[in-house]
Amino acid sequence: MAFDGNPIEPNPKSGSMDPVQETISVVVTAWRRREFLGDALASVQSPAGWPLELVVVADFSGGDVEQEVRRRNGKWILSREGRLGAMTAEGVRRATGSLLAFLDDDDLFHPLRLDQVRSVFQKDPDLGFFHNSHVVFGNGDLPDFQPTGRPFHEIRIPPNRRTQSDCELVWTEGAGYNGSSIVIRRSLLEDHLEELAEIRKAVPPYLFYRAWSAPKALVLDSRPLTAVRMHASNMTPNRLQTRRARLQRLASIATDLSADSKEILAFLPGDVWCVPLRQMSSIGEIFAFANGARTSSRRLLQTALELLRRRRIWLPRWSLVALAVLSAGSPRGARAVFNRFIVRGGGSAIESP
Repeated sequence: MAFDGNPIEPNPKSGSMDPVQETISVVVTAWRRREFLGDALASVQSPAGWPLELVVVADFSGGDVEQEVRRRNGKWILSREGRLGAMTAEGVRRATGSLLAFLDDDDLFHPLRLDQVRSVFQKDPDLGFFHNSHVVFGNGDLPDFQPTGRPFHEIRIPPNRRTQSDCELVWTEGAGYNGSSIVIRRSLLEDHLEELAEIRKAVPPYLFYRAWSAPKALVLDSRPLTAVRMHASNMTPNRLQTRRARLQRLASIATDLSADSKEILAFLPGDVWCVPLRQMSSIGEIFAFANGARTSSRRLLQTALELLRRRRIWLPRWSLVALAVLSAGSPRGARAVFNRFIVRGGGSAIESP
């Protein structure tokens, strides 16, 4: 079922009687936590008769979980990297599948997700990037997956079509969010692993824009084939948190997001829609100034305007805009607000890159 109102190319059927048999490597990153990893790995299931490779990159030894990975003929990589991009790149280097499915240690796959993904890629040899929808569930609950046979819509951007409006469309539909919902063709990343290793936090935006820069199709699938767990140690802000808590969490990763945005912008052509990246950079500038860095009032107002360029945004943008405007008019007042509500309130001052 096509997405109504948008010029979308229908999903092509493979013309070959003997299509290439795709193989999947699931790359799992586990960073500074292990309590959810067993559930995540248990959700990685494949139908009998086709190969599936499991690659876990963790910054800790896994004990029973590690033994389970090896029992499944998987690979356990003990990583000393501090950047999520570097951990992901380590996993990709050790993976052998033609398709790379990523899984965060606190998320879950639908039992049929990998079967559905492999089917989509088998039927579409030009496909390079796939992103499905997700459901959200609280820690201690079970995800409410819907039957995969229900009607769904699909957005497909063909290889020879790269317009700013299409880029904005698929980003707004979620293509740059949640790495556990992304599958990418290995060939799109093989020559860019050193670049990926420089990414600190923003791996999903990187994967999306790297795929957008490649001559392959992109597909967004509305089926919720991934479950995202909401809990106290989520790395990024989420809608279940209070506005203040989201602001505090955002302050702790703002420098990393700003640095990542610059890494991604460096390889993009000048005509690519990149408003989210400029907003990520603006966030870092606003918090940095409130934390004592120097910049002009004019620049702060520009960053505030940048945050208003999209309506659908996961950030507490009005709080950020207010902080930027306050910083432009009263730097001392902005620092007092930052110290009171973010640092003392449970957040942390921004660390140098």
